[in-house]
Amino acid sequence: MATLFDYLDWRGDLSFSQSGVCEVDNLIFSHICYLDFEGLIPNNFTKGIMYLTAMKRYKQIHKGENNSLGLIFPPEVITLATKAARSERFGRIRVAGHVNVINNTTQMQFSATTFLLDDDTCFVAFRGSDDTLIAWKENFNMSFMSPVPAQVRAVEYLEEAAAAYPDRQIYVGGHSKGGNLAVFAASKCSKQTKERLVAVYSNDGPGFTRKFIKSADYQEMRDKIRTLVPQSSVIGMLLEHEEGYEVVNSTQTGLYQHNGLSWEVKGRSFVHLDSITDESRKIDRTLKLWLSEMSYEKRQRMTDTIYELLSSSTVKTLTDLNAEKLIVLKAWNTLNPEDKKLIKRLISLLVINTPKKKKDTQTDAKDQTNKNASKPKPRKELNRK
Repeated sequence: MATLFDYLDWRGDLSFSQSGVCEVDNLIFSHICYLDFEGLIPNNFTKGIMYLTAMKRYKQIHKGENNSLGLIFPPEVITLATKAARSERFGRIRVAGHVNVINNTTQMQFSATTFLLDDDTCFVAFRGSDDTLIAWKENFNMSFMSPVPAQVRAVEYLEEAAAAYPDRQIYVGGHSKGGNLAVFAASKCSKQTKERLVAVYSNDGPGFTRKFIKSADYQEMRDKIRTLVPQSSVIGMLLEHEEGYEVVNSTQTGLYQHNGLSWEVKGRSFVHLDSITDESRKIDRTLKLWLSEMSYEKRQRMTDTIYELLSSSTVKTLTDLNAEKLIVLKAWNTLNPEDKKLIKRLISLLVINTPKKKKDTQTDAKDQTNKNASKPKPRKELNRK
């Protein structure tokens, strides 16, 4: 199965002026923005710096570390970002406007980066949830609050980028929560900015409240929104969607398909399927039923309770939490029976319905390199323009 790594081998020699942004490029940008470029990429909207330069500095700073982005992110994301930087296609583009904000008071996790392409367009990429507990608290807040702070900041960021580069057409995208932010920002931005938007990508991003998707702002943007989900999507099916979604093939199962590095690529597109699986539909229906049984007030109370119990002076991230399993046990024992019942039901839906993760041979950089070296590249399958 070909992946994003193969795509960089096949098309990495083509600049964006030779072949414009495609759906696969979108997912690569949406993965690159997960990296911590604080102090390496300008946080203002200038001409920026070359992406290859930024990535070299990133590798120097993080040299000797365990090559990790946290508990839930495969280290191959960094490998992908490095490989992209070494290609002609991505390495020479410029990057600017890198913003990363964690605010425990407002319960906001927000990060975005703007890529300035050589075809006089730009790609505004919103990061999905990172390793911090506050990021996941904000995710759960979406079930009873609209807008959440990150959505408001996303609109501001998109307007800032549009004002800074008035002569560029704009692509917007993100993975997971980043996809949600991309759609929200595109829907709520000014009319002048909307007219410059080429496409808006949500890569397995959760949906919205029904009130939002019925709004005139959202309806106006529907034709430009592309929602991509794997065939057994869980995250991308959460909350409400009204735009049509496109199903792509993943070699992983259940929740593991959320990892975009497992999405199958052919040429400048993903391998598309006719529909999501029956398993995905079942989980989607059950999760929506589970949420419908709780009032907004009950959702907020449960979310606040879990966050307050798990967070502490020593636990700020999922990685911290994984290392301090005793804290989880103590927190569980303090929950009331009703909250325990609700959480058990959610866990059973997400975990029991997720088959065992397949052996990961497609996203391991060494295996990928060896595989590519041992066989000719299938150029005949590629539409290189």
